[in-house]
Amino acid sequence: MRAERLLRLLLHLQTRGQSTVDQLAHALEVSPRTVQRDLDALSLAGVPVYSIRGRGGGWALLPDYRSRLTGLTPSEVMSVFVGATAHVLADLGLDASSDQAVAKLIASLPEGTRREAEYARQRLLIDHAGWDDRREAPRWLDLCRQAVWEERRISITYADRTDAFTVAPLGLVAKARTWYLVAARPDNQLRTYRLGRLTSATLTNEPFTRPPAFDLATYWAASQREFRASRPSYPIVLRVRDHAIRRFRPTAPMLPTGEEGWWIIHTDLENIHEACAAVLAQAGNAEVIAPPELTDLVRDAAWTIFEATTR
Repeated sequence: MRAERLLRLLLHLQTRGQSTVDQLAHALEVSPRTVQRDLDALSLAGVPVYSIRGRGGGWALLPDYRSRLTGLTPSEVMSVFVGATAHVLADLGLDASSDQAVAKLIASLPEGTRREAEYARQRLLIDHAGWDDRREAPRWLDLCRQAVWEERRISITYADRTDAFTVAPLGLVAKARTWYLVAARPDNQLRTYRLGRLTSATLTNEPFTRPPAFDLATYWAASQREFRASRPSYPIVLRVRDHAIRRFRPTAPMLPTGEEGWWIIHTDLENIHEACAAVLAQAGNAEVIAPPELTDLVRDAAWTIFEATTR
């Protein structure tokens, strides 16, 4: 939601001070172009943001400026800064607070901007949940959240292990429909645990000292890079119609084929069989260019399907 991102941008400048566009883009997890548009929007709304040119420059707020977003309760503030979609807020019990926070944010805007925000809010809704969304919040989410907030160790059993062990919970991460606990083991090694695989969790009375250098977003980004690097990779080149590109994740700039609506894209999947299934799912909208063995597998699989459906 843009109102949420604008608030995060504003408070980042208030708390961190002068920042470059690249630093802001990294903090907000958006593109530098999006940050530039948001800075322009803040300026048009009357927020005194200004640029400092030259070496060591960036964007900053006038020294005496402070936002006047008052009246937000702690849960409403948290619902904004979590930056989550509706199902995440619902898991945390913050969905009602999110609606109240948005209403207060809109009310704090200048009249012209407020009308524009309310106009968009009534016409655009992004729902990330699936049609058959029967999942319940993880059983241990509330306990883990309490442990993270109160900085108390928890004793857990995980996956197929039967022995309990104690960890210091440092943060919770919601990725798509899955919750993860980031925690430090007794040897201070950081680990990530999927909440759905916890078989038991007990809150202890043993406090711990949070590592002063630990940053949840930095850790998560690094762990995701390591995970992607460790995954099997099967690079392929495809000729794809423009409306089917979103089904793939290009790993390099796309190239036009010269035919209207068609592009050459590079992507990679885990193995040849996953690549074959992905191409077949886009029959008529995706064709294999390389490697040759994938072309052969897709052709053979398509012929088998054809024979099975024409008998």
